[in-house]
Amino acid sequence: MNNVTFIDTVITNMSSNKNRNGTIAALVDSQDAPLAANRIALAWDVLVKQRKAANLEAIKTGVPAKEMAAKPEHVLSFVQQTMNSSCWAARRVLNSGKQTDMANGIDFSQDVAEQAGNIESAARKDVEVTLMDDFQILNELHSWLCSNMNYMTDLDPLFLFAEKVCIDEEQQIYEHIHMCMEFDHVLPVLDEKAIELSEQADTKQTEHAATHVFGAKAEKPQLKQAA
Repeated sequence: MNNVTFIDTVITNMSSNKNRNGTIAALVDSQDAPLAANRIALAWDVLVKQRKAANLEAIKTGVPAKEMAAKPEHVLSFVQQTMNSSCWAARRVLNSGKQTDMANGIDFSQDVAEQAGNIESAARKDVEVTLMDDFQILNELHSWLCSNMNYMTDLDPLFLFAEKVCIDEEQQIYEHIHMCMEFDHVLPVLDEKAIELSEQADTKQTEHAATHVFGAKAEKPQLKQAA
């Protein structure tokens, strides 16, 4: 099914990440449902059942259950990250529409649009409509997940783009630095973050160029000799 959406590609890309969201994305991609929102809901259901089974086993054996790599509650932040990444994908499509191959006049923006979300063009209206449709889908899903996790307090709503920073590591307190609900407000934030990420990459590259010992061989572990 070729849906006009950023969500499918975003989740598949996230599934290769070696972090919690990558773990959830891989679980989402493994679910058997044509629509991404249903796959996310099914992944949440799998995590709920896995935790119930682990807790029952712990009661039977008296051995505490192992910490889960991803918990059902983490799916809420995963949905927000999916929405954030969809905004980045939309920005990439928009930027592709501003660039053409000046040597031969070829415009590659349509290819980028199709790869990112099966969008017919990189026109602003097409990109924004696709992104806002994705938001409507994820927002309904997010609300459904929240209703099933009403044991939690202070649940955040889904934003078109949102980010938090840790202000107290000891108490694990986080505070929003971006809470955007309109595409016009998202784009300047992403432009600013793109510059910041580029500067960080340049700094890392320079540091590697200056400090890496090229050609150095890794030390082999010494084998213990038999007595």
